[in-house]
Amino acid sequence: MKEVIKDVFKKLTPWAVDPDIKSDFKNENDHGEFELKFENNIIGFLKYDDSKWTFKYSDEFISEKPLLPLIDFPNVNKVYEFEHLMPFFAARIPNLNQPYHEKKIKKFNGNKKSEVSMLRIFGKKSINNPFELSFI
Repeated sequence: MKEVIKDVFKKLTPWAVDPDIKSDFKNENDHGEFELKFENNIIGFLKYDDSKWTFKYSDEFISEKPLLPLIDFPNVNKVYEFEHLMPFFAARIPNLNQPYHEKKIKKFNGNKKSEVSMLRIFGKKSINNPFELSFI
């Protein structure tokens, strides 16, 4: 069963598992900050600055604990740093070879080589989870 799920995930989100596709993203000199929300609660902040991503929980989330921490980020007091966008967030970026997505990228002056740009355009909602990710 685990292999079936991995296979489905690979087909739906090839950029999250294929190193050749991952290497297409060039985030140099890129900056961006996003707010992760669930209903009216600010869960945390995702930030990209030059060469690394960080995720940290909001003070509101830490003090009020409206729900359990995210599985990928279990320690609410830790600032998580990672070189590549974690699958929890990367899954929000669709396959970019679809005509509809090409039009949307052009409409919003997106850069297909920038994960920050792609998250800004496509990342707000996901079928994978109920959280909203907003560019701030």
